[in-house]
Amino acid sequence: MRDQARAIALKLLIEYEERHTFPNLALKEALRKVEKERDRRFITALVYGVLERKITLDHFLSQCCDKKLASLSPSVLSALRMGVYQLFYMDIPPSAACNTSVMLAKSEGFSYSAGLINAVLRRCIREKDQLMILKKASFSVRYSISPFLVDLLLEQYGKETFISIMENGCKKEEYLYLFHNKKKCSEDALLSALESEGISPEKADLPYLYKTKTSFSVEGSQAYQKGFYHIIGYHSAMAALLMPENAKNILDLCAAPGGKTFAMASRTNGRIRAYDVHPHKVQLLKKSAERMGHQNVSACLGDSSIYDPSLDESAEFILCDVPCSGLGMIGKKPDIKYKEYDGAELLEIQGKILENASKYLKAGGRLVYSTCTIDRRENEQQIERFLNTHPEFEKDYSDIANGETLFLPNADGDGFFIAVLKKGT
Repeated sequence: MRDQARAIALKLLIEYEERHTFPNLALKEALRKVEKERDRRFITALVYGVLERKITLDHFLSQCCDKKLASLSPSVLSALRMGVYQLFYMDIPPSAACNTSVMLAKSEGFSYSAGLINAVLRRCIREKDQLMILKKASFSVRYSISPFLVDLLLEQYGKETFISIMENGCKKEEYLYLFHNKKKCSEDALLSALESEGISPEKADLPYLYKTKTSFSVEGSQAYQKGFYHIIGYHSAMAALLMPENAKNILDLCAAPGGKTFAMASRTNGRIRAYDVHPHKVQLLKKSAERMGHQNVSACLGDSSIYDPSLDESAEFILCDVPCSGLGMIGKKPDIKYKEYDGAELLEIQGKILENASKYLKAGGRLVYSTCTIDRRENEQQIERFLNTHPEFEKDYSDIANGETLFLPNADGDGFFIAVLKKGT
């Protein structure tokens, strides 16, 4: 089955190169059809490993391949990357890594490249010790991150913090976080149900939140199917918990996939209108709300960057988890490291959502702005621009000491930003 596992990993990597798929979603779907946990782990290690080190792997290959890498097909290049990743970063015998890569070329429809793959990987084996010396390589090569992001993060954080983020902040999150739905069951009932499924959670340091290292199928969990809990990121839970429990009218302006929506819904009977711009995501929100028994959630189709006068001064609490560059999630989504994005366009969308939210909020209400990025332009600077033009708002210090807080991947697991604003009466 190990050869089949390699074939599955290769297919996912080729699809990523050819169709720019979301690798985390594609991997999740592919693993549903893999029975053995050992094989699922191997596929995951290969796919994420190659993506995490793509630029570094190409650096090695470019020195061992007589052809320009840009001239190679996505299939051949992906097979080479997968082979050299096994050679340099996995406990795989060199002969096995090389031979299986050649066999994949023959079995997956590009046998014309078998000789090239064999020659390149064997040269990599011979020159491994020299190739692995990366001290003089650029930051882009050393940490496999786009030059665009190297320049951005160096400018905003300096060399020392940048290196720390790259060396300590690209690790996958150790825990899976489960948010208890108290509307469906008691805490004891949740723990009993999880224990019966072989899931061993421990209490996190936030209300209603549990964490576990247990590997299991979330969708296959009976407790999940019954709506006893849902999955959420730690900092997302923190943002949702800033909602006052006595809030009667709540807006979630960028709701999908709904983790924060349902964390709020489990704590209040107030009405929550959860908006998303994508129809299929709105349907998923509705389906999840039904599973968890959140009758107070209305999933609504709408673009929150477009002003809706019918919502004026309609909410006591608004959550704006705005679209962002996602740079705080490089440990979970390694493809983010190769991003080059239009910061001005993102800032404009975020600014419009924040502007609209300011009109929808009642006097005395609370607005939470959050992102999963560490780009300061989208975080602190966005809030500063907003406050400079909205004297009726001020930072709310009641739950967060500075009214805003930035979490960095190297210190906090994920990068995340939260700002809490209050509208004057």
